[in-house]
Amino acid sequence: MLPVHVAVAVIQDAAGRVLLTRRAEDVHQGGLWEFPGGKVENGESLSQALHREIREELGIEVSTHQPLIDLTYHYLDKSVRLDVHRILRYSGDPTGLEGQPLEWVLPENLHQYAMPAADRPICTALKLPPRYLITGPDPAIPGQFLRRLEASLLRGVRLVQLRAHRLGWAEYSMLATDALALCQQYGAKLLCNCPVELSVELNADGVHLSSSQLAELSERPLTHDKWVAASCHNTEELQQAMAIDVDFCVLSPVLPTTSHPNAVPMGWGKFSQIVAMANIPVYALGGLSPNHVELALENGGQGIAAISALWADENSIE
Repeated sequence: MLPVHVAVAVIQDAAGRVLLTRRAEDVHQGGLWEFPGGKVENGESLSQALHREIREELGIEVSTHQPLIDLTYHYLDKSVRLDVHRILRYSGDPTGLEGQPLEWVLPENLHQYAMPAADRPICTALKLPPRYLITGPDPAIPGQFLRRLEASLLRGVRLVQLRAHRLGWAEYSMLATDALALCQQYGAKLLCNCPVELSVELNADGVHLSSSQLAELSERPLTHDKWVAASCHNTEELQQAMAIDVDFCVLSPVLPTTSHPNAVPMGWGKFSQIVAMANIPVYALGGLSPNHVELALENGGQGIAAISALWADENSIE
């Protein structure tokens, strides 16, 4: 069954609210709320289809757009490929020209709306920032570590993985408690790279699974009110991540790194090929800087994950 190629638009207002439209009762997935868009017709490019569908449905003109996520979903009676773009600029005021109801919804409230199952990864992608910080050196010196974390948060980091493998779990727990309080102060989410049970005890925002942890699981280890992320290095690990219903993953190494000089980088071509198989957001990791965010987006990624490139240096905390 060949999937139907659908151009999907994520339109946000100045307050960050996302536009939803409700499907007619007599169509596939009728009565559910969705992101606006429609089928890419033969001979159309994605951009052409996006412009046409949004003009016909909402009466607005798209000026610029940017990839958000590309996913394929198989229903029992139909398969769809959702090619989702964030609309960066448009002119006009959205109106339901086909009689469809419209709602503006904050990303964190999207779960309150009945939506097609295929749209869930889009909701996840909307809640995730383009940068994912993996904490750097000095966890054994808590004061300095936390000052560097705060400096990173002041720079706009809003998603953090607390990685400190050299600490015992008691020391990790103390550091995580302070790091979580600091992240909450700045409106950031903290995922703990530790045993799942410990992340629950700490009441962290979620857990980041190592590839070895990932391999041992047969189902999602936390409820959907917590984040579950995973480290992946190949197609097999990505498929396992999707099988246990993780929210997102990091895929590495994309470029050469100083921390793992013997690891063979996959390059952007291979990254793009693997991400094309994903139905979840994927961060690029390995040898990357904030300057690579746009390139990651162009290759199907959610953005970049990084240690040194996002971890504030010592000079910034003095």
